[in-house]
Amino acid sequence: MVTLPPNPALTGFIKPTLDTPFHIDFAWFERQGLDVNVELLSHLCAEHRAAYHGQSLAEKIDWIDWTTGEVKQVEGLHYIINRHCSRQPGYVREASTMVAAMFRVFLSNDNQPQTPRQLAALVNYPDSQILRVLSGRVVSKGLRPVFPE
Repeated sequence: MVTLPPNPALTGFIKPTLDTPFHIDFAWFERQGLDVNVELLSHLCAEHRAAYHGQSLAEKIDWIDWTTGEVKQVEGLHYIINRHCSRQPGYVREASTMVAAMFRVFLSNDNQPQTPRQLAALVNYPDSQILRVLSGRVVSKGLRPVFPE
């Protein structure tokens, strides 16, 4: 039997499982009229929170993917979080909520999709609780399932 990718119009009806990969849907912030940089600011380490105080949040920088050689423009805040803040001891587990901890996992791993099972080991919450939060009707911090296009 051939399994076809879901029709994009119907993906809202697919119930995620413990093996469904999730990621940060950065476009969600724009659709909600929110500035992703405001969210990123709250995930800076203390050192960079002080450094960014009063600075422009929308600054983009050129980033080179050393694996592919591709040059991308990325948000400066996202780069700082990924390359410095996320490498501080306790960065993920010191988040104030489970959702914030999961958001930090994705910030620290270049937004590579993770299943609730994988996230459970990283944020120290049960995978069933993670699934319940991520598959609820309310989307928090743009954490959404990854569906094939």
